[in-house]
Amino acid sequence: MTENEALIALNMMPGIGSVTVLRIMERFGSAGAIFDLSEEDLASVQGVGPGRAAKLVAELGCIPYMEEIERAANSSVKLVTLVDDDYPELLKEISDPPPALYVAGDTKVLNKTGCAIIGTRHASVYGRETARRFGYQLASAGYSVISGFARGIDTEAHTGAVQASGVTIAVLGSALDKMYPQENKKFAREVIEKGGAIITEYPFGRSADRQTFPQRNRIVSGMSRGILVIESPLRSGTLITVSLALEQGRVVMVVPGRIDSRVSMGSNRLIREGARLVTSVDDVLEELQDLFAGVRREESGLRTAGKERTSWTDKKEGDVQPRELKLSAEERNVFANILDEGSYADTIVRDSGLETGKVNAILVSLQIKRLIKVYSGGIFKRVN
Repeated sequence: MTENEALIALNMMPGIGSVTVLRIMERFGSAGAIFDLSEEDLASVQGVGPGRAAKLVAELGCIPYMEEIERAANSSVKLVTLVDDDYPELLKEISDPPPALYVAGDTKVLNKTGCAIIGTRHASVYGRETARRFGYQLASAGYSVISGFARGIDTEAHTGAVQASGVTIAVLGSALDKMYPQENKKFAREVIEKGGAIITEYPFGRSADRQTFPQRNRIVSGMSRGILVIESPLRSGTLITVSLALEQGRVVMVVPGRIDSRVSMGSNRLIREGARLVTSVDDVLEELQDLFAGVRREESGLRTAGKERTSWTDKKEGDVQPRELKLSAEERNVFANILDEGSYADTIVRDSGLETGKVNAILVSLQIKRLIKVYSGGIFKRVN
């Protein structure tokens, strides 16, 4: 078995995640090593344990990976694994990159510099037009436009890039043969014909569900230099992507929305909390070019090329103390329930007494304010 085949096989196993695959590769030198490990060896890997090890060993010999490879070839789908040159370099840097990607289209575009455009499925006319315009202009400027192929903002961003005859990459929350939404099937062919790609980490036969969409979002942000939010309500999967982007060190940019629109409440709040406000593609290009120059904004507007201002996080002895950061009562509640050694989101929800959606939005806000960070495994910790 080659290393490519091993990674494809492990990607097909429902009982083993990408973090565990990485741990096995780091400890034993390759993904293929798992097929020769004893239960005892496998149980010693962090996060596995004896019970899970026994189940994995029993299932390892039953993975129909050669059938999957043959099916991909017959469907003109390319399988790109962590050890392939075409695997996205940026995606390798995140804590849990998928072992394999299923690619319909040109694999070379996976390493093209890209910007994600994300937002609500229930977009307004203003949101759809804005997403299409930014998609068109970013693609015209030579960037790939990356999004999740969902209805609303995602599809409009992809459409703009295609209209510009540019490259767009759609990351599915399902297998390629179970495309969701179904109405985008014809559009998917157009994306590929224009030189773009439709990609997923999910093996053939996997339908979209509530688990696959949040999992998909880490790839959208992980492949992008920055993410642009266009219309997001307070409770939205967009905020999950924003949280992942912050964890991955990506720049977060937001187009302001109407103050009386429900679908703009989340995005306007992100701006209030410190995300970069953008009103034109020039703003986005400036932000991305600053990243290439090694200039990273620690707070929106606090650092620009050739000029720096002191952030409230940059406290040094003898400095004039910056303004106090104001937190709402709910933000103080959530922050107080994050332990120094770290806390999981469900524990924070339980201890704060707030609804899950409210806590998730506040956790994103606290990350933007650089008060907390999220680490591998979904553990939130305070920033010292």
